[in-house]
Amino acid sequence: MKKKEQNITTVWQEYQRGVDYNYQHHLYEKSKRNYNFYHGNQWEGAKLQGIQPITLNIIKSIVKYKVGVVKTNSYQIFFNSDTYENQDQRQKLQDICDMMNRYANRVWEKNKVNKIVRNCINDACIDNEGIIYFYSDPDPKSNNIFCEQVDRTNIYYGNENDDDIQNQPYIIISFRRTVEEVKEEARANEIDEKEIDLIVEDQDIEEQSGRDLRTTEISPMCLVLLKLYKKNGKIWAKKCTKLATVMKDTCLEISLYPVAHVLWERVKGSARGQGEVEYLIPNQIEINKTATRRALVIKLVAFPKLVANTKYISNPKAINKVGTTIEVNELNADDVNKVVNYLHPASIGPDAYNLQKELEDETQNLAGASDTATGNVDPTQAAGKAILAVQQASQQPINEQVEAYKDFIEDIARIWFEMLKANSIKGIVLTRETKDYTTNTTVEEPYKISYKELQKYDFDIKIDVTPRSAFDKYAMELSLENLLASNQINFEEYVNSLPDDATMPKSRLKEILKDREEKEKVFNEIEKTANALNGAMEQVMAQQEMNNAQQTGVSPEEANMVNEGQAPVPTQQIQQ
Repeated sequence: MKKKEQNITTVWQEYQRGVDYNYQHHLYEKSKRNYNFYHGNQWEGAKLQGIQPITLNIIKSIVKYKVGVVKTNSYQIFFNSDTYENQDQRQKLQDICDMMNRYANRVWEKNKVNKIVRNCINDACIDNEGIIYFYSDPDPKSNNIFCEQVDRTNIYYGNENDDDIQNQPYIIISFRRTVEEVKEEARANEIDEKEIDLIVEDQDIEEQSGRDLRTTEISPMCLVLLKLYKKNGKIWAKKCTKLATVMKDTCLEISLYPVAHVLWERVKGSARGQGEVEYLIPNQIEINKTATRRALVIKLVAFPKLVANTKYISNPKAINKVGTTIEVNELNADDVNKVVNYLHPASIGPDAYNLQKELEDETQNLAGASDTATGNVDPTQAAGKAILAVQQASQQPINEQVEAYKDFIEDIARIWFEMLKANSIKGIVLTRETKDYTTNTTVEEPYKISYKELQKYDFDIKIDVTPRSAFDKYAMELSLENLLASNQINFEEYVNSLPDDATMPKSRLKEILKDREEKEKVFNEIEKTANALNGAMEQVMAQQEMNNAQQTGVSPEEANMVNEGQAPVPTQQIQQ
């Protein structure tokens, strides 16, 4: 045992210190509880003794509303050259910035970053923090950048009191991978086979998210640790299991950690922040208990109960059957009510219901997710701009989270640019768009930037905010239609101004414009050919007239006068 303990990697020892810290602060327990209550598993561990519990999940409705408000803000990465003081430099680099914008949007769509970013917002609201990790394509010929979402329970900071990731002395991320996959990675990194043999299956799942579902793993799995740390202004990486090194210390040639996180709400002295769910749990528990107590009391006393003296009944089983005759022994008609009768239900005071309703309303009000805040307006009774005004007014308390979302995207863009500069050793091929004014069409052509040229650029990164709710789009499209109707813009400008996810079929409208351009191009070619033929015919006719004049001795001018019905002036008279 002692020999085995001596072989434990230093990264694993640092990871274990982070695990101990998290246990001291109940991080794993709180994280599991937050997700349980969000998903409706709110009675775990309760001793119910046969009672059927009631769950009124107000936590999910609050989280969905707030996350929905944040997600209605659609952001786009936008590089610009405004940081350059020289106007000539700024103009020169603006074209490169436009190409970088198209590249960033292409990578964003290709790697489905938008989906992962939105999942991070969900995690931040439910469990305090949403995290994303970026890594480069192992193929050196590729400039691709991949991303992976990281759970809060799988990341460990060197300084748990600083929420700025770039200030961390080191970051450790744990991954659950198959043994064969890890061994292949170690061989690719030229690790000795004796050390590769130490990569074995383990059961270290207690600190992993969703550990209750990991008790049975189909393939042999092991825990892999990635340590990122700073050295001489650069980010270095090392990857290990408990007993073996998978990747030796490697410089990533970037100055920023390839990790970004979004906190739902900042807490001083905490790198993890604060989510929405944790402090709603006590209210949720009391709401569920009150509703369950009310249901139990109603079952017991709110319905009439049958009372029967079975001594005088011949067929007692018939009492619980519908439409069956109850036979009584030696009783007068007046005495039947003394043998079979009902207890009247007891009246239930409104206090329990009022308490439950008050807890629900006040919890939603204090969370900023009441009916008024959610903007419940009948769209058939109000204009799009009026509905938009109601929603925007109700979303003011969530501005802090919206700004955090925006900063999160900015951090991602800066990391991308750092990784792009580091990985483009052989340069990078971007796409340049140029306008051919002769044919009135847009042409795309490749444009290569060398590694040295890319290293000297330091673009400023801004994030464009574009509202994307249904009423935002409705108001925007209505405004564009009004501009088109008043001839302030033409049809082409209208189509180009429509957002990509507009209710109007923008792609179909672009096809119409393209067809028009093709037809106009054909028409211009025909007109050009016709003009050339007319010119050639006029030259032929002029030459023919000159030939006729030489043969008849009549000038072309005199011939025209004859054709127009005028008598030509004799040549002798002209000479006199």
